[in-house]
Amino acid sequence: MQDLKKGDSLRLPNGDGTANDEVKSPFLIGVAGGTASGKSTVCKKIMEQLGQAEMDHTQRQVVSISQDSFYRELTAAEKAKAQKGLFNFDHPDAFNEELMFSTLQNILQGHKVEIPSYDYRTNSLDFENMLVIYPADVVLFEGILVFYFPKIRDLFHMKLFVDTDSDTRLARRVPRDINERGRDLDAVLTQYMTFVKPAFEEFCSPTKKFADVIIPRGADNTVAIDLIVQHIRDFLNNRSRHGSTGNMALYMNLDLNATSAGFAGPDGSESHLGTYNAIRRFSTLCKELNMQGNFFFETNKNLPHH
Repeated sequence: MQDLKKGDSLRLPNGDGTANDEVKSPFLIGVAGGTASGKSTVCKKIMEQLGQAEMDHTQRQVVSISQDSFYRELTAAEKAKAQKGLFNFDHPDAFNEELMFSTLQNILQGHKVEIPSYDYRTNSLDFENMLVIYPADVVLFEGILVFYFPKIRDLFHMKLFVDTDSDTRLARRVPRDINERGRDLDAVLTQYMTFVKPAFEEFCSPTKKFADVIIPRGADNTVAIDLIVQHIRDFLNNRSRHGSTGNMALYMNLDLNATSAGFAGPDGSESHLGTYNAIRRFSTLCKELNMQGNFFFETNKNLPHH
């Protein structure tokens, strides 16, 4: 497989491209942020730049999953509250943590999984329209509380936080909920002030400290998105050269004392040099962009700093 360059699509069918039929364990990226911060748009732009958005879902090497598919089933009393805008969907208790964890584990083990879509108008899971997630090289998992649950947070190989100011997020949420989810203005504003804003401050915003990368201005920050896309391309190019198992070991275990993870550093073997250079470029560019205000790069034991 040739190296991927800007504008190229990934063309290997799912399940191919790994040596000796190895299990395809994906590079799992968590994308967190407040309501209407641009999480799904960031994921969409990443997919588009990698040529994946229009590709058949059975052939995609990069896939995106929403945490909304893991809302728990509501009781009759809770559904009645939800219809009146009186149920807190931004609280951790609104999610099925165990199902979320087991599904991500299955994905990391290279299994095909099926998850329900979410119907925002009825506040319920739609089991008649299941989303089938085939084994992929990169999986984006986005949602308001993807970093809140410790055992789920620890599954991610890379964590992004989309940081958009509250006025912008509210301005986006109001028309979205009215036009796409059938809500009226009073209900949207009441729900925001009663549940959404307090929950963001209590549960979502504190998880920013777990992010490896913070993206100011969300999807409008094209510089940051371009850099993340390039990092994913580097990962995919290295995987296509060296196969999944050894390559994932590098990305999952790499730290400053990289010899313990089988990482040889700049003086090491040629087979690992490409991965080292790719991550080194990523670290260096992050620091440069941080100074320009386009990108915040947080300390992470998984990426070397120079």
